[in-house]
Amino acid sequence: MLLSAEIGHGHYALYDRLRRVVSGVMTADAFLVALFRDEDHVLFAYQYDGAVYALPGVRKLNPDGPTGWVYVNKRSYTYGLDGGKVLNRGVRWGEKDRPSLDALFVPMRRTNSDEIIGVVSAQAYAAGSYGPAELAALEWLTELLARILSAEDEQRYLIRSLDYRRSSPVRTATKAISDLVIERVDVVRRSAARVADALEREGHPLLDSAREVVRECERLQIDSAELEFDDYREAAYRFGLLSRREREVAKLLAEGLTNDEIRTRLHIELPTVKTHVGNILKKYGAHQRSTVAVEISAYLASR
Repeated sequence: MLLSAEIGHGHYALYDRLRRVVSGVMTADAFLVALFRDEDHVLFAYQYDGAVYALPGVRKLNPDGPTGWVYVNKRSYTYGLDGGKVLNRGVRWGEKDRPSLDALFVPMRRTNSDEIIGVVSAQAYAAGSYGPAELAALEWLTELLARILSAEDEQRYLIRSLDYRRSSPVRTATKAISDLVIERVDVVRRSAARVADALEREGHPLLDSAREVVRECERLQIDSAELEFDDYREAAYRFGLLSRREREVAKLLAEGLTNDEIRTRLHIELPTVKTHVGNILKKYGAHQRSTVAVEISAYLASR
């Protein structure tokens, strides 16, 4: 069943299943799944280096590292292409004292498109771990993951189309809130991991329960990071619906300016301001300007 068994169980289960499948067909001392938020930012959603789990989070895209290389070149990067020069320009994570001596970074392409939506990587401590067969296997598995994520995006697009012009709550899972949740949950995760280690040494029957707490914490952290990721993309989509002048008005709206203050700032007539504000509210499916202002303010602050 490969990845299909995890559809509907959340992305943590999906990524975790993918890592286990990849580890079954090749060496995967380190493994990651990253999703591109836009051309400047990437969400490292799932990262493991051996038994070391790295916290998920959005980071500035490093154009000189392997993830940025894949985004720019739209093809797979392998350690053998340059002897690991691009790999070593990236940010180390996990067991930082143990460098990877072989690596594969494979692009996720949106279904029926050349758009790169993410990257899947397997890395090994031993040189010469990967050849054409391993690359082909990881590219095939990555395509399966891309199909699942693309289908989810298509469903969101259809729902968005049905809800267009209808009043709907504006979601604003800001990066600050996401980071706070991830940070606080990590306190619990680390404590549960220490308990699990102690229970394993004792052969205690509650070991599986402790490990499940660790997994649930990781699941919540990834869900939190991806919620902020999805909300940003939704906000970017709605902001993109606005005309150039509407965007100017929207930015001032987000600053809390009144219609009269917007009129003065942009040197336009008051009825024109009211028309622009009305159009903005319609495109956001909202009745109150304060609702729209909150989303636009959060979106602009996170760009």
